[in-house]
Amino acid sequence: MDYVTALIGRLHPLLVHLPIGVLVMAFLFECISAQRRFHKLRKAVKPLLLWGVLFAGAAAVSGYFLRQEGGYDEVIAERHQNLGIATAVLSLVVYVLRSKVKYWVNPSGRKVVKIALFFPLMVVLILTGHWGGALTHGEDYLFAPSSQQLRVTDPRERIRQIGSATDAELYADIVQPILEARCYDCHSSRRQKGDLRLDDISAMLRGGKNGPVIVTGPADSSQLYRRLVLPIEHDDHMPPREKAQLSSAEIDLIRYWVEGTAHFDQVVATYPSRENIVRAVRTLQDPSEESWIPDEGVRKAPLAVTQRLHALQVNVRPVAESSSYLMVSFAGQKTVLDEQLEALTDVKDQLVWLNLSHTHLKDEQVVYLSSLLNLRVLYLNGTTLSAQGVKHLTGLKKLAWLNLSDTRVTDDIVDHLIEMPGLRRLYLFNTSLSREGIARIEGRRQEVRIDTGGYFLPRRASDTVIYKRPSG
Repeated sequence: MDYVTALIGRLHPLLVHLPIGVLVMAFLFECISAQRRFHKLRKAVKPLLLWGVLFAGAAAVSGYFLRQEGGYDEVIAERHQNLGIATAVLSLVVYVLRSKVKYWVNPSGRKVVKIALFFPLMVVLILTGHWGGALTHGEDYLFAPSSQQLRVTDPRERIRQIGSATDAELYADIVQPILEARCYDCHSSRRQKGDLRLDDISAMLRGGKNGPVIVTGPADSSQLYRRLVLPIEHDDHMPPREKAQLSSAEIDLIRYWVEGTAHFDQVVATYPSRENIVRAVRTLQDPSEESWIPDEGVRKAPLAVTQRLHALQVNVRPVAESSSYLMVSFAGQKTVLDEQLEALTDVKDQLVWLNLSHTHLKDEQVVYLSSLLNLRVLYLNGTTLSAQGVKHLTGLKKLAWLNLSDTRVTDDIVDHLIEMPGLRRLYLFNTSLSREGIARIEGRRQEVRIDTGGYFLPRRASDTVIYKRPSG
């Protein structure tokens, strides 16, 4: 297909809406003008029909050229194309016959006949739109909107339902939901851009017009992974830049699957990279991405209370401009006074975020925190905290984030951490917890994401892009 016809074809999504709007308006004006007080609208019907004929013809021609690019379900595309042509022809028929009605029909029945002429055109127009929508949204686009609403578009919603990540099937339970959410719009039974279909295993293994998308070897050897990590401005980057992009965790999961020879029925526990896979799954399952600010309202802390905290050198501020919930930070302070911690109990209902990192907090002082029952986020990293101090935190049922990095805690705190029902994210970088201790937490509390540091970022194609200033 040469450049001109390709350009005409690409105009189809723009042109296709014009005949719909114009022809429907002509029909509505024909109906409304049947009433005496709106009879002047009748003069607008003929020019609207003429423009509808022209636009419908232009849409049919552009649609024909767009179909030549391929990548569409042939059965649905054939129906849509034939109905589009029928729309153009019928609009022309209505335009011609409407002007002849006055010669064939008595004045008393002309209005009814003119309106009746539109009914076949409206039916065909609706069917054309339905099959056009089916090309990009599925065959049930018009007649089963409820099923479309129930379709999960966020893979995390399905992945969050996984109990034990190690027992899950990597493809069926993890990779396939990601592909469905991010790739099926263009590569499924309803549309196959590049002749590639990803919703069927045999079709996926067959590949597209550029060859196989999954090959044995490093992940970069497979187009399925390589196109995901190309710079977003690259023409071959997938998904297209205007579509929702995959997160780094989603990309990593596809990489681990491809590197593991892309099996379709093996559980995560059988993969050499199972620990990395479990970590990536937990990243997608992690509810900490949701707001830790409570949904329910709370009364505002009395001004005298916040003024007292400020007088004690306690940095207190609202979590948001319109919220009564509070954040408290001891950043920059080394010594923490009992009087300061005791004053926090006056805002125990409002306090949801507390930073005591890198202070000389003592184990016995943590008892003051045990009454902060609404606390959601707590930073204790860089303190001298031990198991005796952590024990005082077990009563904080709503605590979701806990940072214990750079502390001297050991496996003695494992049982205390397991007892915290609200815990979802735990930071244990540079502590003395053993691998066995962390495994105990993971085994009992699989919903908790444990961050122990030691990150390794693999080299990607985008890391080697070199930008040069144009000469001259």
